[in-house]
Amino acid sequence: MERYLQRIKEIATDRKHGARELYHRAVENLLEWVKERGYHHPLELVPLLAETARAQPTMAPLLNLVNRILLAWEEGPSRAQEILEEALQEDQPSTAKVVEEGVKILKDNRIVTLSRSSTLLEVMKALLKEGKRPRVLISEGRPLMEGVATARHLHKMGADVTLCTDSLIFSLMEEGDVVALGADAITPRYLVNRCGTYPLALVARDRGVAFYTFTDTGKLLPPALAPLFKMEDRDPAEVLEDAPFEIANRYFDQTPLDYITAAVTEKGILKPRDLRRLIAKTKVSPRVKEIEGYLTAHTPSL
Repeated sequence: MERYLQRIKEIATDRKHGARELYHRAVENLLEWVKERGYHHPLELVPLLAETARAQPTMAPLLNLVNRILLAWEEGPSRAQEILEEALQEDQPSTAKVVEEGVKILKDNRIVTLSRSSTLLEVMKALLKEGKRPRVLISEGRPLMEGVATARHLHKMGADVTLCTDSLIFSLMEEGDVVALGADAITPRYLVNRCGTYPLALVARDRGVAFYTFTDTGKLLPPALAPLFKMEDRDPAEVLEDAPFEIANRYFDQTPLDYITAAVTEKGILKPRDLRRLIAKTKVSPRVKEIEGYLTAHTPSL
């Protein structure tokens, strides 16, 4: 069991890799456990899934994965193994559909964005293959400067990039035609994404600029899984070391879902009402209560 927990600890502390890679590592870890121990040590299921959920509590796909495994486990470990094997294969078709829809929306538009979205980068690649040169306005993305890294990446790809400070992007909104961002989670009320998304949505709404989130439906988070979802404070030293005063360092904010134009997903272009309809249809295992109970009763072991 210790080997599996150590891998989860590495996922929890990883600040270098994107959500997609962390998700795949979590799936691979759970799949190996099911194959090697799950059939003989089923009592380890709840602690292992609980620690997986705690590792990245803002990653809706991980929380949904925990729910899917709990539902599958009702049919037995073999079904849980099938679900995990499917999870490793389902990413590429979903991304391809999002890219197909995204190209239609972003073609010939000046794009305003924040941080880094691997799905959005795939759309940019597709535009370049079509002979288009995406025009992108992006802010720095403090404190980890993800926007700077994304700007460099886009420039190397061949995009026309303008980088600005985090606060300046709101004043430059009028230079854009469309806001295009990723998503960490979508609840019935909010889009959860990197800080700056909410004020960007407000300015876009005021200026009449379309606002799209590029995501797969694995990031839709039903209310029953909300207790597992947490937006935690991050290391204050990322902002300022040895500060003699309190530092607020949070990566995410919440944008009212009705402020977005639509989500570009593998199921097509979905309006907020469509997203809510899908969320309402999501089945949640009653055993999620056991995961909640474990997390409440156990201080972080990672």
